[in-house]
Amino acid sequence: MDRLTATEGGPLIEIALITFLYAFLGGSIKYIDQAYDEKVFSIRSANVVAIMAGLIMGYLMARDSPFSTAFYSAMLLSLVLARKIDNRAFGLGTVLAVASLLAFYPSSEVQWTLWPIVAFLVAGFVDEIADSMVDRCRLQGILQAFLNYRPFSDIALFVMVMTGTFAWIYLVPYFAFTLSYMLVERFSERELSISESVDRIRQRVLRRAN
Repeated sequence: MDRLTATEGGPLIEIALITFLYAFLGGSIKYIDQAYDEKVFSIRSANVVAIMAGLIMGYLMARDSPFSTAFYSAMLLSLVLARKIDNRAFGLGTVLAVASLLAFYPSSEVQWTLWPIVAFLVAGFVDEIADSMVDRCRLQGILQAFLNYRPFSDIALFVMVMTGTFAWIYLVPYFAFTLSYMLVERFSERELSISESVDRIRQRVLRRAN
């Protein structure tokens, strides 16, 4: 099994493991979001997922440095700055991520690289603006799909890979995170659509019965 080296001389993490953990975190974040915002999933299950996700995120930040440290630090900072920690699960997950990082910190070689953190933050901010432009400007077609995908974080990572900041192999867990997030979003939208259709049918039956 090939191993993933965060930096020269840094900690070694199997690529299969880190990819699995990134996929879990990507799906978990969307799962929690849809449970609280759309009521597609149960709140109780979302809280359980948040506990697991928080512990895993802190573990990755400590053990897989500097990439996971930069990636998830930027994510947590953006959530705080944008005031998007707006439910119990996200709050619990954030606290546990920090606590888990602190727990593993003494036995880890954590490296805080400023410019990748800033790059992820700026790219995420641009993604938010671009996504909001779709509705505000009523964009359609290829441009709508492109901006809704939020591509600027991907572009930022590609630039960092091309400049040698991170190894190319980090594209694998990164896109596992993105794909898992999108799959859960697609699944939850389908479940919501089915639920709304059932509700409409139920209402019609009740109206006819009355």
